[in-house]
Amino acid sequence: MKTPTLRTPLRIAPAAALVLLAAACNHTPVENLEKSFSFTVNKDTSDAPPIKIDFLWVVDNSSSMCQEQVALTTNFRTFVEQIQTAFDIDPRVAVTTVDAQCDVNNTTIFSSKGKFNQKAAKAFPPPCQVNARVECLSDTDCSGLDCELWGSCGGSQGEWTCRTQSEACVTNPNGSINTTCRRRCTTDDECKVLFGDDKFVCQKPSANQADWGCIRPPDSTECPDELPEFLTGDNIDLFPCIATVGVNQEKCLKFEQTIRSGFMALDKNGPQSEQAKRFLRDDAYLVVVFVTDEEDCSIADNASVGEDFYETCGLLKTTDENGPLVPVAHYVNKFKALKTDPGRVIVAAIGGDSLFSTPAEIELDRQGYIESKSEPRVCYHQTYICNSENGTADYGARLIELTAGFGPNGSFANICADEGIEIALEQIAKTIVTVVNKICLPRPVLGNLSVTRTRNGVTTVLTEGNGANSYRVIPTTEDCVFDGQLMPAVAFGDAPVPGESIEITYQGDPQFE
Repeated sequence: MKTPTLRTPLRIAPAAALVLLAAACNHTPVENLEKSFSFTVNKDTSDAPPIKIDFLWVVDNSSSMCQEQVALTTNFRTFVEQIQTAFDIDPRVAVTTVDAQCDVNNTTIFSSKGKFNQKAAKAFPPPCQVNARVECLSDTDCSGLDCELWGSCGGSQGEWTCRTQSEACVTNPNGSINTTCRRRCTTDDECKVLFGDDKFVCQKPSANQADWGCIRPPDSTECPDELPEFLTGDNIDLFPCIATVGVNQEKCLKFEQTIRSGFMALDKNGPQSEQAKRFLRDDAYLVVVFVTDEEDCSIADNASVGEDFYETCGLLKTTDENGPLVPVAHYVNKFKALKTDPGRVIVAAIGGDSLFSTPAEIELDRQGYIESKSEPRVCYHQTYICNSENGTADYGARLIELTAGFGPNGSFANICADEGIEIALEQIAKTIVTVVNKICLPRPVLGNLSVTRTRNGVTTVLTEGNGANSYRVIPTTEDCVFDGQLMPAVAFGDAPVPGESIEITYQGDPQFE
């Protein structure tokens, strides 16, 4: 992957001077003055500096994340280009994992306790071989899946083997399936043809053919043995290397403290303080992106969770309720406090949630997951809330709560969505562009705003909110300063594009002069 070409930024330039709409009569109440501003978004060909953005990616390194790591690395370039169509950026990019317990000196673990990853996994282990969630008690129950799942219905069908449970544990109370069928193989070509991807191989970890299976290796075989602590615009093409954190079956990795690990990486007073000081720039935006298919289990520093609770720790109580988990609101405040202006912090997550469409169906699905996951029977602890071509996912309730705590600066996307990680990354890129592409107002706002946009000759009146054709008012923001005072800003549900004009009319504060 080549380094994305840096593009000229979008700049928002006043197209008309401040207009004071005052009547001739001296008795006109001063509070009735209106101030009208018309802005046009243009390509700025000046030498204005690019916008600094520090990106931290927190990537799940459990054995269920093999194909998600591949999807992330293959779609990252498009993600960056989507941002750079709006403005030029000066990026820093770092990656850490969700592990906050393992000893990083263990040679099989590349990143732990917030340490930035500097090694690329060159291969995936056998648990990453292709399998499908199918109710089965014998290999016969897995027959015909080449045709049923991948549409390869001509000729002989390949062999699938059943990883079975006791009959009582085939399915969970919420209907999710515990058994899987694994695709066996004998040649690389067999896998390439079936999955339509020349990068697939037939993995043969032992002489026993029962262990052979189709797998899509990571795109990291040619990565350097040692990677930079973090990337910049000069070497951002190495992202597939630092983001291929690998998967590990160490017992300490079965307990994923996703949010805590992300904060540990950035905490200037924490275990990775020197790393955080080298990485974070005071004048940069901070974007933290979590990518995981499991729930967060971030515990307090003085707390612990027994091994029996590893698979259900996300359901435990918070410290506010005498439990071990740190309340999510505490982490919202911690991440915001990393910047003098909290509006410069953007937090996104790609995690698990219901695939139903209506609020009522989603709520029932979530409740069914919680009840099933918390059942005493151990096999029910494998309950998941959604399933996709890349695997299953837990309900990421704490990640959803975390991103919601950042309002318009937060973004959550379902890792199980049919559209895949590519669409999730597009959603995150749009959030970043919208937050950065705000319009600063030169006076405080007293009354309602009237905001219109003219795009391709069509004028639209925008409404206040967070969706398309909407705007929101940011009361004060550090990078909107007039005569030494913080000013409000207007951000947009869909970011401005080159060639359009935006007109904002509002009642300004007459005392501000």
